[in-house]
Amino acid sequence: MAELVTTDTPAVAPAAGAPPIPGDVAELIRARVGERPAPLVEGLFRSSLALDRAPGPDSSGPDSLSPADTAGLPAPEAVPVGRLGGLPALPAGTAWPEAGGRPMQLLAELDCAALATAFRSTGPGGEGWPLPAEGLLLFFHDEWLTDFTGRGCRVLHVPAGAPPRPAPAVDQGAPVVPAVPVRAAWELSAPSYQDQELERLFPDDFLVAFDLAQDLAERLPRPEVRLLGWCDTDTGRPEGHRPLLQIGSGALAVDWGECVNVSFWISEEDFAAGRLDRVRHGFEVA
Repeated sequence: MAELVTTDTPAVAPAAGAPPIPGDVAELIRARVGERPAPLVEGLFRSSLALDRAPGPDSSGPDSLSPADTAGLPAPEAVPVGRLGGLPALPAGTAWPEAGGRPMQLLAELDCAALATAFRSTGPGGEGWPLPAEGLLLFFHDEWLTDFTGRGCRVLHVPAGAPPRPAPAVDQGAPVVPAVPVRAAWELSAPSYQDQELERLFPDDFLVAFDLAQDLAERLPRPEVRLLGWCDTDTGRPEGHRPLLQIGSGALAVDWGECVNVSFWISEEDFAAGRLDRVRHGFEVA
């Protein structure tokens, strides 16, 4: 069995209000690490929303998600929450975000009230919705992926009701991609072996964290689009940050070259304060 953290490494206490762990997942954890560390591992789990393409008359075509993409993801009770791509509903006086003098690409426009409903109505309960409960969240990023400092994105929280803003004219690039309506449902999210929070629990044997993370990755769904939770990919983890939104390139009709996913990261401090103006950009190249 795995040894728990040593006295030189402070234990991570189970998070208050942590999401409930399904019985089969709890058994898997105990079989891998033993009884004593198991509650601390379970305390690291986070709630998230898995997003997939909403059914409807425009839910097929070359930009639709394949059955493999949506396997094990939002159930029929999933809630429509907005869309990926399309034109942003930018209020008058709000400029279209730019990077390097170019308009950023809109990746998602999500309705906060619908997200909160999806979180409460499809989840196990017991947790409060941690993001704004009204308005829209607009996620923009620099499609050229030229900024490796994490500044190539912008998240705007705007009032609902503004008309779609036409895209600025550009010589190259695509600030607008085809819109993909999406729905959301609650999903349990587990840390990866790359997340220090899990690794710190087993400082004397890294392979314990690695094997456990592999077990959990095989047991839990890995959606193409995830809001909140833990990072599902091999992109770098900015220290002191957690993923806000992660989108695989297969979820949209986009050409990001060798980039296979992009992510938006928020510091723990800003997450607790509900501050969205300092979100960082991440991406993974195959």
